[in-house]
Amino acid sequence: MMRYGAVLILILGLVASAAGAGDTTPVLPHEFYGSVTIGGSPAPAGTVITAKIAGVGCGSVQMIEAGRYGSPDESLGSRLDVTATADRAGATITFYVNGVAAQETATFTSGAFTALDLTATAGESTPTPTPGNGGGSGSGGSSTSPGSQLTYDPNAPVAPIVSTERASLTTSAAGVVLTPVTVRTDDETGAVTIPEGTTALDGNGNPLGEVTCSEVAPAEVPPAPPGTTVAIALSCGPAGATFDPPAVLTYTLSAEEWARIGEGATPKVMWYNLQTGGWQEIAATMDPATRTVTAEVDHFSIYALAWTVPATTAVAAGAEGTRTPVGEPAGEPGPVLPLWVPALVVVLIATVAAFLVLRKK
Repeated sequence: MMRYGAVLILILGLVASAAGAGDTTPVLPHEFYGSVTIGGSPAPAGTVITAKIAGVGCGSVQMIEAGRYGSPDESLGSRLDVTATADRAGATITFYVNGVAAQETATFTSGAFTALDLTATAGESTPTPTPGNGGGSGSGGSSTSPGSQLTYDPNAPVAPIVSTERASLTTSAAGVVLTPVTVRTDDETGAVTIPEGTTALDGNGNPLGEVTCSEVAPAEVPPAPPGTTVAIALSCGPAGATFDPPAVLTYTLSAEEWARIGEGATPKVMWYNLQTGGWQEIAATMDPATRTVTAEVDHFSIYALAWTVPATTAVAAGAEGTRTPVGEPAGEPGPVLPLWVPALVVVLIATVAAFLVLRKK
């Protein structure tokens, strides 16, 4: 028993040592943008916004536009990059407007992109660090080491706002999406994502203000090409909307549906061309880990996940836990004989029997 106790104490000591050491690995910065007011009025251009964690400066930016710091669109203004190390995950960030503490705070999250409006009271400013990422120092601590600062990766993923069937889209005057959005169907089997930075325009070339995504009822799906059955059809709107770079369409399959691939079925994504009255296939990617099929789309229409099934492959239609594909018959009935055929057979048999009886006599 004493031996086990000693081992336990040793393990706890190692865990405590590791926790005490912390993880000082640099991570992606947390970016911020938003409006700024001082005493209820828009802060003037040239105002410096500073961020600190535990009193240590970890980022600052100088406003180039009255009342606003940074921008959702990187080309319209530099954001406030808050840099820190991995052991600061979840730490509280305090913000200063020309040295005056803002009423708002935030939690440090590596790689996050947050809209945060700052408000500060009018008062005498205190010295602030020179504008620049990671600048400044606070009492009781040293400034962030230059070695811990990272250059922001514009390709780092930003979590989109998720809505069901309908969502508003925030864009610049040119139609550039400022906040990424994912709109999914009610049962979450289909979704469309509009990434940040995409130019989204309606059919008239104006900035797109809304996105919809809903499943099309089987009876309303246009007939599929020969040898193809439609499993999930999505109506993405508004029709005629365009995206550059493309939006991302995602279909999520059940375990039973995904098993069809192993049984010989080939999934593909198609869109319905109203002008030609036919389906056109587009490139798609499958991910077994998430059981998803994704495709990039540069315009909105009806999009369908369909199956191409070999003639020798039989899949039970309507089985529990599976979707019955549109246009796939539940089974062909056998041939039906006319009612007069059995009667004729009976008459023939009776005639032959009577003939044989008379012959014996």
